[in-house]
Amino acid sequence: MLVSVIIPVHNQLPYTRQCLESVIATDKGVRREVIVIDNASTDGTFSYLQRHSGRLKAIRNTTNMGFARACNQGARAATGEFLCFVNNDTVCRPGWLAALVAVMQTDPRIGVAGSKLLYPDGTVQHAGVVITGENPISPVLIYRGVPGNAPFVNRTRDFQSVSGAGMLVRRQVFDTVGGFDEGFINGCEDLDFCFRVRQRGYRVVYVPASVLYHFESRTPGRHKHIPQNRARLQAKWHGKIRADAAHYYRQDGFAGSPPVFVRPKKTPIRR
Repeated sequence: MLVSVIIPVHNQLPYTRQCLESVIATDKGVRREVIVIDNASTDGTFSYLQRHSGRLKAIRNTTNMGFARACNQGARAATGEFLCFVNNDTVCRPGWLAALVAVMQTDPRIGVAGSKLLYPDGTVQHAGVVITGENPISPVLIYRGVPGNAPFVNRTRDFQSVSGAGMLVRRQVFDTVGGFDEGFINGCEDLDFCFRVRQRGYRVVYVPASVLYHFESRTPGRHKHIPQNRARLQAKWHGKIRADAAHYYRQDGFAGSPPVFVRPKKTPIRR
């Protein structure tokens, strides 16, 4: 079994370096290759990648192709049975990849497994995606900002979508659904992808034992295409996606409404 870890990057070399060091230093028991797609960085990123060619495969684009195209490009170059997409502004914790693979092995119907993403202060950025409204479709990161050790963010369970910042996919499933929709530009690609995976009858599972710290949206221009991305998501999925947020809140004992937490002051990453 081989996992292909695919990391698209555009500038932000300090974050890329930190991410790669964490990927390479963790989960040495998992057979993997690392593929980095450099979307026309101008800050010395590709020179850095070349210096580490023995530990990773680097692909350079002459223009910024965006997240979806870069991920698809990385998938075409990958040889793994599983594809793991990771944002370059993350720091992977020990055991993160093994935990994703372990969950995948429990059920061949699991097509996607997503990591728990924490802010540097240890609070939750991603513990699954819920839908709060159907018209328009309103996705929300459930329990964003709550303590990372809260019991309701540490349950392995299915969602309609998980975040593409740390996401393991069966290669067969990726190819079956046609990869990421390149009509999305740096936003909503992961939602659309997970919706299509579930449409094919596969499960999308959140795996809290897989932990990444996420600095979130560090790439310049990350939010530039929000209106177009939202419009495309609505056009593709209106009437096909159900609102489910209240279901999870009731399941966790919150009477259909999310709990309110105040995030603590920012602190360094707890290594």
